[in-house]
This record gives sequence, structure tokens and C-alpha cells, in this order.
Amino acid sequence: MPVCCILATVLWWWPQRAFALDSMLGWVLCAVTTYICMETNAKQHIVRIRTRMMSCVWLMLASGMAFMHTWGAPAIGAACLAISYYLLFRCYQLYDSTSWVYHSFLFLGLGSIFSSLMLFMGILYYIYLICFLRSLTWRGFWAGILGMITPYWCLAIWYLATGRIEEIQEFLTSTMVWEPVSWQALASMPLTNTVTIGIVFLLSLAGLFHYMQTRYNDKIHVRMILYIYTSQTILLMAYLLLQPGQYENIMALLVVSSSPLIAHYFSLTGSWFSNMFFILSLLLCGTIAYFNLWMPF
Repeated sequence: MPVCCILATVLWWWPQRAFALDSMLGWVLCAVTTYICMETNAKQHIVRIRTRMMSCVWLMLASGMAFMHTWGAPAIGAACLAISYYLLFRCYQLYDSTSWVYHSFLFLGLGSIFSSLMLFMGILYYIYLICFLRSLTWRGFWAGILGMITPYWCLAIWYLATGRIEEIQEFLTSTMVWEPVSWQALASMPLTNTVTIGIVFLLSLAGLFHYMQTRYNDKIHVRMILYIYTSQTILLMAYLLLQPGQYENIMALLVVSSSPLIAHYFSLTGSWFSNMFFILSLLLCGTIAYFNLWMPF
């Protein structure tokens, strides 16, 4: 973990040889997300052994992507999603999970202001609460709706207080983005984006397939949580292929969701193939950093 933190800081500084304010704020957001990933693993024991691999995977992938280096929608969305996951998992089989549900949906709604996809995740959260976490109650249902609309309520008050009430509709229209599905748009993506997507997809699928083969080794509550991560990873990968124009926001959310699966694979395997694949993965992370941070320059 200390090595990953040092490498991430160097990657933040190296391309511009300086720390601008927006880069420093982006670094802080990434550090917050790293800590939340660490706490999620510590509370839920997602990886059966004592390891910081989950945080390290997130940190290495995020630090190699230039759009994660600044204070912007991708970094904010990723931090909000990580916090939302942490709070959501605390609901597991709780008789009264109203407070946890509210705050989980609160951060989901806050993140949706910057990444509209997170707004639709609210529907999935209800499914997870019913099928995997088994803690949805009638009060929890309304708490989730209230938590989701609270950020928009505060935003509307801000626009009203500043005399810009007419801009609310314009803001909502600009955030609810759905472009026509076009395979030509996917094929015409920049090489940097294509390489990054290919590597992240490869690592995510490796972690996903490994978990599905070995899921019987985990406790039931860990299995339910990893099912949620698996569902989120698959859906985000599909959404990215359908909406390549939202590459940055979706990729940030995908890395948060797939990091536990990748960490689960790297931490709990010890065959010669997995060791070789781990070394290859380090090279692939370096490739992501090269294409995103140095190649444009």
C-alpha cells in the first residue's frame, strides 16, 4: 500500500511536473476513495485474508487515467459510489436499516448530479436490498427515495436563492444524457480510450470468472456483496459499450466496482499462471499510464 501511494503521487505530478489546485483536489478525492475501499474491505471481509489489495488495485488503475487526476465529474462520481457501496453493505440483514439506506441513496443521488448513470442505479439498489442484502422495509423504501432526491432538493434551493431558477431545467436536461447507440462511435474511439477499456475489461473479467468459480469458499454475506459487485461490473461494461460518449464517467464507476473482484483474484490465487498474470497485470497498468499520461504529450 505505501508503494502504491508513492507511485500514484508520482503519476499525479509527473506529466505536468507540478501540482495545480485541481490536481491536488483530485488527489484528495482519490485518497478518500482509497480509504473508503480499505474500510469497506475491513468491515465486510471481502477478501478472506488480511490485505490492502482492493485499495491498491483501485489506486493503480485510477492513477493511470488522466481524467481522474482533476477535480471533476469522474473523480467525484467514483468517490460518491464508493461511499454509497460502503453504506449499502452495512444494511445486510438489518431489521431496521432505514438510516443506512437513506445515507447510501444520498451519496448515490449526489454522485448522479455529476454522472447521470448513478441515478438509474437507485432501481438496482432496491433489487440488491431485496435479493442480496435482505433488509428492505417499507420505511427503507421511502428513505431511499428521500435520500436520492435530497441533493436535487438542495440544488433547487441554491438556484432559487441565487435567482437562477430557470436554469434548473437546463441543468437536468444536460445531465440526463443518452446518446443514440452507434457501433461506429465505439469503433472511432481514440486509441488511448480503446487500450484502457480493453485492459480494464480484461482484468475485470479475470476477477469475475475467478470469483464465479470459487464463490463457494466465501461466507454467505461476502458472497452476497460480491454478487452486487459482479452485477454492477457487468452492467457498467455493457453500458460503456452502448454509450462510449460517456467514457470517462462510466470508466471511473467501473474501476470502483471491479476493483474488489480483481483484488479477490490476485489475493486468493497462487498458481504459476496467476503469478504470471499478476506480473502481466502490472505491465498492463503501466501501459494504461503510458497511453493516458505520456502519449498525448
